[in-house]
Parts: sequence; C-alpha cells; structure tokens
Amino acid sequence: MGARACSLSPGIIDTPQGRQEAATHASMQRLIDATPLGRTGSSEDVASVVAFMLSDEAGFLNGIDILVDGGVFAAVRGD
Repeated sequence: MGARACSLSPGIIDTPQGRQEAATHASMQRLIDATPLGRTGSSEDVASVVAFMLSDEAGFLNGIDILVDGGVFAAVRGD
C-alpha cells in the first residue's frame, strides 16, 4: 500500500506560546471571539484529530489539510 500525505492546521490553541501571542496581539482575541465554538482549542483537541488521521479508520484520507480551528476560518473568511 502507498503512503498517505495529509496535514493539520490548528487554530488558536491554548498553549504557553499561544497565551504569549494572545497577550501581545489583540487580533488573537478577535479571532477567539469569532470562533463559532467560542473558545480556544486544547492540545487534546489537536491530538484527537491526529490520532484519527493516523488510524486505520482514516485509511482513505489522503492529500488534504484538516483545519482544527473551532470553525474560525469559516467564520472570518468572508470578512
């Protein structure tokens, strides 16, 4: 069987680096406010998607970027 190539693009994730960025960039809070889920993501949110992507259940997933951003991209792309 051939290799699969996928990528994951996280949104604003609650990590030490994410909190530091949010403290210095007011635009980060605006993105959080625009997120339909109304919160930042967690490392567990990202890890769960990665686990799925690596699982046999995602065996037909290939050549795609998965957004793990709580819907913020969809919410702001029309702005």
